[in-house]
Amino acid sequence: MGDSMEFVSNHPVLSVALFIFIYLIISFEIKNFTKKYKSINCNDLVTKINENSVTILDTREKSDFKKGHISNAVNYDVSSGKSIDNKDVVVYDKDEMASVSSAEKLSANQSLKIYYLEGGVQSWIENNLPLSEKK
Repeated sequence: MGDSMEFVSNHPVLSVALFIFIYLIISFEIKNFTKKYKSINCNDLVTKINENSVTILDTREKSDFKKGHISNAVNYDVSSGKSIDNKDVVVYDKDEMASVSSAEKLSANQSLKIYYLEGGVQSWIENNLPLSEKK
C-alpha cells in the first residue's frame, strides 16, 4: 500500500491515466454484460439455419439485398418497427459495426433474443458461404 501511495505522489499524470483506464474497462464490461443482444459467428448461424430455428434479417439497402443475401434472409428496415414472429432473430448488415447498430436499434423496440452476425455479410463472404439472389 505504501508503494502505491508513493507511485501516485511521484507520478500524478500516470496515476490519473491508470484510474481513467480502469474506469473505462469496468464501464465497457458492464455495458457488454447488460446489452440485450449477442454476437453469433458464421458456423453457428449455419447450424441455426439448418435447424430452421431463426429469423434472419438483412438490414442493408434493398439494392444490396437483391445483389445477394444469406439464404432465407428477409430485407428489413429497422426503423419500420414491423413485428417479428420468431423469438430468435439474427441481424446482419454490410459489416460488424452496422450489424451491431441494427441489433441495438432492434433490441430497443422488441422483446426478442437478438444476435448480430460477427463481421456482417462481409465475414459470410470471406468464409466462402453462399449468397442467394432469390426474393
